[in-house]
Amino acid sequence: MPQTEKTDGSKTKKVVREIQGYAIAIISAVIVAVLTRVFIIEPFIVPTPSMEPTLIVDDKVIINKLAYKFTDVKRGDIIAFHSNTEDDKELVKRAIAVEGDTVMLTSEGEVFVNGEKAEEDYLPVGMTLSYLNQELTLGKNEIFVMGDNRKNSFDSRYFGTIPEDDVFGKFLIIYWPPSRW
Repeated sequence: MPQTEKTDGSKTKKVVREIQGYAIAIISAVIVAVLTRVFIIEPFIVPTPSMEPTLIVDDKVIINKLAYKFTDVKRGDIIAFHSNTEDDKELVKRAIAVEGDTVMLTSEGEVFVNGEKAEEDYLPVGMTLSYLNQELTLGKNEIFVMGDNRKNSFDSRYFGTIPEDDVFGKFLIIYWPPSRW
């Protein structure tokens, strides 16, 4: 009988150790996932058609939250930011001009940054545009953003520049639907 009790006791200890091992693995995975979500990447659903055809409504994308901790926003980057006109709304637009740049929009639908015509090969083919003639020099920590779907984009042409502090990440990839990879 004493041997049976020992065997049962050691089996119980093995089961307990195995359960503890699984529990530690699960808790560790949850902690890593939460920390990754909070500090490194964030899933984001494209809310408006303003970035079509680059990003379409309901595309599920990954935003790199670390991108601008070590570098500055650059012209052409697709950025995610907190709206300065609508509470709790997050938007995705393209950075057209950054701190110190002079951006000029023409009635012929052209965009100039620092006197040079912007190369905008991401715009939909055949889109004819016309802007109000505007010229603006950006101040410290300001970004001028526009959607790729210029005819259907509420952007810096309407709400002005955004503060760099409102930017929370850089577009990284589309993860859903797979057909958009």
